[in-house]
Amino acid sequence: MRFLLTTDLRGETKRIPQLLDAVKSERADALIFAGNIIGEDERVEAFRNALQRGETPAMEEEALRALEDKAVQAYEAFFDAMGQLDIPVFVIPGYLDAPERLYLQASLNHEVVEPNVHMVHRSFVPLGGQNLAITGFGGGISEDLRQCRYVIVYPEWEVLFGFEFLRHVKQQPFFVFHTPPRRGDIDLEKGVHVGKHVIEELIKTYDPRYAVVGGALDGQGTVYIGPTLVINPGPLRDGHYAVLDTADDSVEFKRLS
Repeated sequence: MRFLLTTDLRGETKRIPQLLDAVKSERADALIFAGNIIGEDERVEAFRNALQRGETPAMEEEALRALEDKAVQAYEAFFDAMGQLDIPVFVIPGYLDAPERLYLQASLNHEVVEPNVHMVHRSFVPLGGQNLAITGFGGGISEDLRQCRYVIVYPEWEVLFGFEFLRHVKQQPFFVFHTPPRRGDIDLEKGVHVGKHVIEELIKTYDPRYAVVGGALDGQGTVYIGPTLVINPGPLRDGHYAVLDTADDSVEFKRLS
């Protein structure tokens, strides 16, 4: 089975039609998107400034709602495009895909209208004939902070408990994380390692066959954690994607024109 792997569109909507063309030219059987449909805006700046001051982020409600409406339009356009494909599409939210409530609403609405679109954040979808269950956890991860309106960030304990259901799933997991593990260089961004050890802990606990990660713009590449092949396809914003062939576990890194 051939998976086309992507992450971090970050508002570069010109890449969407190119991505649809790549799905066809690569003869992909499924597409995985590991988060960040939209790019940074004033909400992210407000969150970071408040975090530095140890305060709760705050903006004028009217301005905040305007940014949220703009984000929802981007989510709708992205899921509309994914619905045009005749292959399964598996998605999770990224750190920037806030507010969580409106992102989930848009994705779940499209699951009803477009049956090929699957939101696997805190959920799973079994793949018939592959003995695989696609499952994921989106957003950023912190030690104890939870924030879902300005950005999407979950505390580590919530992520750890988010996969308890897998103990009752017979298929081997295929993980999709927005946050990379702290292993090798697949978590590099601007020379800084941004990965989290909790992701590595989850991989070691459940022994997925594969794990696709995003959220690290300079971390394109692969690494093994035990028997698990971990892949950062690189940012779709810059035209990067990867193709995974499960027949031989080969990974090819490609770039849109």
